[in-house]
Amino acid sequence: MTAGVAAAEVSFSGKSQVAVTATGNGDNVMTSHIDFNVAISGTYDNGMTMATSFGYDAGQEADYNDDFALDAAETGFGTGAPAITIGYAGYTIAVDGDGFDNLYDDANTTGNLKVSGAAGGIDFTVATNIDSGDSVSAYSLGYTTGDITATVTGTDDHGGVDATKIVVDYAMGDTTFTLTSDDADDNVDTITKIGVSTKIDALTFTYTAASNGTAGSDVGDDWDAKVAYAAGALSASYSLDEDDIGKLVVDYDLGGGATAFASMKAGAASDGSEDFTAMGINFAF
Repeated sequence: MTAGVAAAEVSFSGKSQVAVTATGNGDNVMTSHIDFNVAISGTYDNGMTMATSFGYDAGQEADYNDDFALDAAETGFGTGAPAITIGYAGYTIAVDGDGFDNLYDDANTTGNLKVSGAAGGIDFTVATNIDSGDSVSAYSLGYTTGDITATVTGTDDHGGVDATKIVVDYAMGDTTFTLTSDDADDNVDTITKIGVSTKIDALTFTYTAASNGTAGSDVGDDWDAKVAYAAGALSASYSLDEDDIGKLVVDYDLGGGATAFASMKAGAASDGSEDFTAMGINFAF
């Protein structure tokens, strides 16, 4: 009965975490969390491919190296409409009933239909909403020539206004220079950002200077500096910004998919409301 029907490939992955966290003016909090993912894919006789996935999340996770906060508690299957991706002849069509992350700003969602591919040396992605009601769309165009990569992203719904971002990267050995122009039709000045990242042995230095979008703002009014170290099982980083907020993150690979971590965020507020510490273990599977 199954002759001529493609056999789907099913894979399982995820991670669990146990952690202790604390804010500068709060008590210790012990948390546990699991993130379990199922990925399904298939290749068919007509050359089409299909892939989809869904996940189960439960507990509370310490976001120790990005937001430096405890994520909201999760209670199980959080995906009401899993994304399904169809590939054919070098092009990809993806559908997500809940909407994709906006290509310009992943803090917002965009349409539920996305098409990706390449034409004339330009990689492109276009997303739109084909449901009834207001149409929300976004796009991304990328082009690489030699050591230079240019990317343009835009949307018609960045908080209700149009927005466009242009990013140009130039790689020169172990050093990469980045120039960004970010403009939105929200009566805010264009944000200009200049960045440089260089690697010297086990150390990586990164510095970004930007205007903050207010009238008369100069490049450098908003800045971030970071030094990272990675060698063997140990990786660590320390960053500082214009608000004197320092962030220290240390990861140590215990082997077999287990990683011990510790992090600390020290803010400028005297009441400790911006401070955060975390330590624990991630178990990947």
